[in-house]
Amino acid sequence: MQDINWNITFRGCILKCNIMGRTLALVFVTLVLHALWGSALSALLGPRITATKILDLAEVDKNGYCYSCIKIDNICYNHTELFELPAPFGEHPVVKRMGIMKSSNLLYYNFEPALSDKEYSKVAFVSLYSTNFSGVISGWQSFNFGPFDINQNNKKVYLGGSDGIWVVNTISRFPAFFSMKANLITNVVVRDNVYFTASGYDGIFKYVDGYYVGQLVDKTINNFILDIGYNIVYLNDTGLYISFRSKSQNDVRLSTERFIRGLTVDGKGAVYAWHVDGIYKVTLGKVLSQSTLKRVSNLAPDAMTFDQSNNIIYSIGKKLYKLSKVTTSDCFGM
Repeated sequence: MQDINWNITFRGCILKCNIMGRTLALVFVTLVLHALWGSALSALLGPRITATKILDLAEVDKNGYCYSCIKIDNICYNHTELFELPAPFGEHPVVKRMGIMKSSNLLYYNFEPALSDKEYSKVAFVSLYSTNFSGVISGWQSFNFGPFDINQNNKKVYLGGSDGIWVVNTISRFPAFFSMKANLITNVVVRDNVYFTASGYDGIFKYVDGYYVGQLVDKTINNFILDIGYNIVYLNDTGLYISFRSKSQNDVRLSTERFIRGLTVDGKGAVYAWHVDGIYKVTLGKVLSQSTLKRVSNLAPDAMTFDQSNNIIYSIGKKLYKLSKVTTSDCFGM
């Protein structure tokens, strides 16, 4: 094979090549000129083909998207598993009620202890800041505490049980008697006053300055809550109803479902219910009789409440989760 001798000079696109024959030289020159002309045309005309845009998820601003794939009522939430609730649970842990003392971020919840325990229902607490601060409310007798609610203003927790209504503060957490001695209390709700239901009695009672003010709803009540307008959402054996503060309005049945797991109210006073098939929201209609119960998520918690930032705190078994609102409408997955 002959040696290849290169003598290349670019001056006004002139190329001299001494290589095995003129044909190869011509091909090489053509390729070089094509490349040079292509570069020049690209500079003059710009690229003719737009490059495909690629989204690198590693570079996406995490505040701009919701990675939890959970939307509730068209709001996107980031989903976080917090911790396991510390309590001497029974074989199958179930929490039915939760509430948060917002000034201290202390979560209260009821649970069923082991069958060997002399009480069939108890209320425990744990700090959302640190699980090291936790405990179970107990006293000198079997209270069987289950229903409870929190007075955020005076920082007290009102508990119903097998021997009336009791109250604990944030310092001692030792039960002090409040009212309804020797009665089984089935529900407690605290607003400006204490509202409750008791086994063997129809209706919802209101406690004002040591006196009971009638029956707000003259029916057997399984569970109830008050919304921001003091309308009562209640559950009985025929379904879920709303009883309006204005007595000129008839009660409206929102659902025929009688096995709703629980009721709660968020920081803005809206009522939520949850069931085995999801979370529901009560919406008042412009005409009150057209108020509705709408499913807003297929998430099915055992218990649910709202923290001081109006984020959802919920439990499944003894695991506790948090749904934090994200300022975006983009949510992956749902």
